[in-house]
Amino acid sequence: MNRKLAAAALTGIVLLSTVGLGSAALLGSAQAGNQSSTVTVSATGTVTAEPDRAVVDLAATAEADNATAATERLAEDAATLRDALDDENLSVESVATTSYSVFQRVDNGTTTYVARQSFAVTTTDTSEAGAVVDTAVANGAAEIDGVAFTVSDERRQDLRADAIDAAVDDARVQAEAVADSTGLALGEVRSVSTGDGSGFLVERAADAGTTVEPSPVSVSATVEITYNASAD
Repeated sequence: MNRKLAAAALTGIVLLSTVGLGSAALLGSAQAGNQSSTVTVSATGTVTAEPDRAVVDLAATAEADNATAATERLAEDAATLRDALDDENLSVESVATTSYSVFQRVDNGTTTYVARQSFAVTTTDTSEAGAVVDTAVANGAAEIDGVAFTVSDERRQDLRADAIDAAVDDARVQAEAVADSTGLALGEVRSVSTGDGSGFLVERAADAGTTVEPSPVSVSATVEITYNASAD
């Protein structure tokens, strides 16, 4: 006579090496019958690292009594800004336009055309984030929207691999606990799937003349693993 083994759920929080904490929300299920039993768990691994990029979000604006004049002035200001940021001491990797707009502002019946261009300025020297802010403000930037610390794409992939390793280790521990609690012996891995890794950019506000201290960033990954299992 077949037996149905009750599903067991377990949630665990574990220390994932010395670089960060990972939390695992687990769903363990044991299925008995004519088919072999399985245990399925999901786990999340998280690692942290020092950033190797700082991204300064800023914007330049220009005003005129017609749209053409406003855009021409903005183009001049943007060129001045880019030239100033092209300084080897700032280690600027890229200056990318993130938005561009032209709009009307009406004050007491007078129409003014405002052109606005926002940029993401990336430096490979995180200690120069404050200097990038100062240089931008001194050369036409009208707005500083913040500073974010992050890692390069290559470094992010390395960190994600470490996070997956941590998640897999945690999944095994949790699967063994689920199997033990349901009277099963854990076998080999039957299937594995991974979720999208996530990276967390640490934001810091910045004023001209201030030093912006880098902060660690975190990268996480999730796995879902199904193990074969058999009755003890």
